[in-house]
Amino acid sequence: MIKSSLLSLFSFAVFFLYVPLLTAQNDVFQQLDEIAIVEEKVMMPMRDGIRLATDIYRPKTDKKVPIIFSRTPYNFNTWQDGEQRTRTAAQALEAVKRGYAYVVQNERGRYFSEGEWDILGVPLTDGYDAFSWMKDRSWSNGKIGTLGCSSTAEWQMAVGALAHKLKVYTLFDF
Repeated sequence: MIKSSLLSLFSFAVFFLYVPLLTAQNDVFQQLDEIAIVEEKVMMPMRDGIRLATDIYRPKTDKKVPIIFSRTPYNFNTWQDGEQRTRTAAQALEAVKRGYAYVVQNERGRYFSEGEWDILGVPLTDGYDAFSWMKDRSWSNGKIGTLGCSSTAEWQMAVGALAHKLKVYTLFDF
């Protein structure tokens, strides 16, 4: 009797804890679908012909919008280990709600990006080329802010030294 009651209580708790998680997860994707144009695995070309896997989330508008850009060696893909993840989608949703495009890209040689990966040794020109490609999109207003910490921040400091003709902003400059 006690085992049966505990099992029922456990089942009840799991159901009420798990169902809201699924609902919240689906809610992020549903909200994005309502307000964003989502382009996944856009293969952004670099000057040497290598293409980097890039996901783009942008507001459904005819207006040109600023971009929040994150370039990372980490896995931002929606599906990981057979499970749908919401971290990138949630970040994109918050950006799009505020009128920004959110662009996330895997570094050279990581996940779906082509080329060879070399920790802290990837060509600095990849960041420069990404800025150039993004500023030329019909939906871009030419303002690009970078976002990220750890390895994702290290390339930002290095590419900043290349003095791109486009002013690249920190999030505080918008």
